[in-house]
Amino acid sequence: MPRRRESLSEFNIWPAFTDALGGLVMVLIFLITMFVISEVLIGREMLGKESAINQLQRIVAHLEGLAGDAEKEAARLRGQMQGLETTVSERDVLLAQLRDELTAVQAARAALDADKRKAEQTATSVQEQAALLSARAERLAAELERLNRALAVSGQELAQRDAMIVEQKDRIEALDSALKKRLLERVEELEKYASDFFGRLREVFANNPDIKVVGDRFVFQSEVLFGSGEAALSLGGQGDLDKFAMVYQQLAMQLPPDLPVIIEVQGHTDRAPIRGGRFPSNWELSTSRAQEVVNYLIRQGVPPHRLAAVGMGEYHPLDSADTPEAYRRNRRIELKITSR
Repeated sequence: MPRRRESLSEFNIWPAFTDALGGLVMVLIFLITMFVISEVLIGREMLGKESAINQLQRIVAHLEGLAGDAEKEAARLRGQMQGLETTVSERDVLLAQLRDELTAVQAARAALDADKRKAEQTATSVQEQAALLSARAERLAAELERLNRALAVSGQELAQRDAMIVEQKDRIEALDSALKKRLLERVEELEKYASDFFGRLREVFANNPDIKVVGDRFVFQSEVLFGSGEAALSLGGQGDLDKFAMVYQQLAMQLPPDLPVIIEVQGHTDRAPIRGGRFPSNWELSTSRAQEVVNYLIRQGVPPHRLAAVGMGEYHPLDSADTPEAYRRNRRIELKITSR
């Protein structure tokens, strides 16, 4: 590419132009010379007019021939000039193309320089990261060595702890066995007390069909203790509860102080809705009746910590039939012996 530029820059049209001008000058000098000669000849041969005219005609013809040649040479020179102008235009176009190519080459070189700088920066970053990773690997190796030493010490401690755990496990199993044995004994004591208690109650209320033992529960029909829709104990109900309290007092001496016995008093109603009165629902009525029984038993000497009042409403019926007899069975006070 540089050689092509040098060849164009060294090309010069002036020598050819000078040659053309030189040829034109020579023609003009020749014409002037011939004109002078003709004047001389005319002057010398004024006497021979015809011969001179003939000679002049020949000279004129010769000069016309020379003029034609001069015009041809001028036309040739004009064509050569046009060719040179075309060549100059092509050279200018070629120079513009070369300038564009040079600009593109310079841009590509700048891009390559930028890529080179980025690559150098990337290489530097990679080296820095490698150094960081190497330092981190050294720290991890040191930490691993420390952990290995700690694990060695921990292994000894774990062996000691395992021995302690085995010893404690044996102790726990022994305590668990003793606790289960003690609980079993307490359950047997509770069952014996409940059996004796309900047995005595069954004897005391044997002649009253509205007071009976059903399974592990002592059941009063509500009519025995309360009037319809009321939560105040009747005089007959108080007498029946006095008998219950008397049986409790008789058997209280058999009850170990640490045995967690509770007499749970449950109030139950039928599902007939309450209309009017002091209780808005069967739930409140059943709760008030259970609480009234608990309060009375406390006044008769039953310890409060041995009692609990629970209102069950109509939601735990004994008979689901929709008959007066079923409703009567469902209206009841149940006393159940439980443990905490």
